[in-house]
Amino acid sequence: MGQMADRLAALVVTAFSPDGQIEGSYGAAAGANIRFNGNSYRHYTERGLGHQLSRMAVLVWIAHQRGHDATVAEVTGQPVSRRQETWDARRRRFREEQAETESEGMSTGGLVYFRNTGMRDWHIVIRDGTLSKLDEPEFVKEFLSGYAALSLDYRHKMTKLRTKHYGPDIWMKK
Repeated sequence: MGQMADRLAALVVTAFSPDGQIEGSYGAAAGANIRFNGNSYRHYTERGLGHQLSRMAVLVWIAHQRGHDATVAEVTGQPVSRRQETWDARRRRFREEQAETESEGMSTGGLVYFRNTGMRDWHIVIRDGTLSKLDEPEFVKEFLSGYAALSLDYRHKMTKLRTKHYGPDIWMKK
């Protein structure tokens, strides 16, 4: 890979839940992960944990976008500006539709549901009884399977959206 691709692949960002008890991380190569501080997992209700994870997901995504932009700026020597994209009508329409794309995913055990819009508005619902049923490592695995399902749905929709706005040739190697 080139310098840009290598740097972006190595990028890993972290953010904490609003209560500071859950650390979330994400990297293109490393994937997603969550970690609870101490025994905080046992002190949550399903609704409270869903809220904390939803807010944390927003913060992780913002950190990823900022990290991505900083890496691109560092490698190219040019600051990244979303305003520069507005002159290209096709790119502008793509970004507008991307920002409104809804994605969803359900964990393998059907206990954690994810929904987001444009990767900015996250809603995570944990089925009642889940926290008494699963210990912390089991919950993390369940959570990450739901995130994987959401991520797959998002990638599938972005493939269709890119093809719609840029044509099928976008996927051909030149």
